[in-house]
Amino acid sequence: MKARRYFTILLIISIILTTANCADKKGQSWSSKLAKLSKLSIGRLLNTKNGNYFNNWDSSSFARNFFKVVGYAPTIKENDTEKLEKMLLNEADLIKISAFNTINKLSKNSTANKKKFILLKLEGTIELIKYYGVVYNYPMVKITFAQGLNYVYQCRKLYEKNLGECLLKKIRLIESFIFSSKIEENRLMMYWFNKTKKEAEKYIKDDQKQILKFVDVRIACEAKLTQGNNNKLLNAGLKTLINMGRVTDCINELKKYENAIETVGSFPAEYRYLLARAYFHVRKEQEAIKQLLLARKEVVKDSKTRYVNKKVQQYFEKQFTRLPDTKKMDLIRDL
Repeated sequence: MKARRYFTILLIISIILTTANCADKKGQSWSSKLAKLSKLSIGRLLNTKNGNYFNNWDSSSFARNFFKVVGYAPTIKENDTEKLEKMLLNEADLIKISAFNTINKLSKNSTANKKKFILLKLEGTIELIKYYGVVYNYPMVKITFAQGLNYVYQCRKLYEKNLGECLLKKIRLIESFIFSSKIEENRLMMYWFNKTKKEAEKYIKDDQKQILKFVDVRIACEAKLTQGNNNKLLNAGLKTLINMGRVTDCINELKKYENAIETVGSFPAEYRYLLARAYFHVRKEQEAIKQLLLARKEVVKDSKTRYVNKKVQQYFEKQFTRLPDTKKMDLIRDL
């Protein structure tokens, strides 16, 4: 009981300090210090008298999840911002958190690359919101979103009149929040999204406008394909999203971005899963199955890709059982 109580107290204090983003005079966050203390203390609690069975407990599944919650991750000794950005976008969750923490630490000691660092920190909050969303940690989704809005404010101050990059990140920040929180909460968020989009259109370059258009299409199509739920409040929220998007043909609209999936801020499995659902919506089963099979082959590297991969597998099984027997056999032969 004492061990459980001690662990709970450490966990609560760690979360509070992490979300408050406290730091000492040297720029070292208290959350990382406390996590190190937690690591030592809990390690002592778990070790047995007869040996060091739990000596490597920090590499266990339980420990990794605990460190994700308290915001602690292995230190990355890397000063190259391009490499850190690749880690932030393409690595596993714990490495993403490590890269994000390193970027924050480097930005405190940098005076020359403030603009570069603020955009990286915004990208980091977008990735973390997606992570917290798929693990259903809604409080951290909101806290990280608030942190991202603070970065947007700092970005505006740094970029002054050239606000295109800041507003583009803000659009993606709002998008990540919309898909990582309860959709009933998003009616006001869509008003904010459209207001930001109108402002962004004044500043962004022509080749960046496809990102705005894709986000618009994705929101509208996700809402359109989710309709039919018995929850009246949910349907009211979905109706608002559809009206905002003004998209009537999801298939044709989505296919415009087939060769620019990652450029517009998505990833292959997520895009193909949405396109497959659009095909099934108009009863084009063969095309839908094709997209699902392509989605199944995509790389699984973090929680968000794992989450989509699982959804793809479940959706494939669901639709496969609904096919006529003759079509099932044709599909099996193609596999």
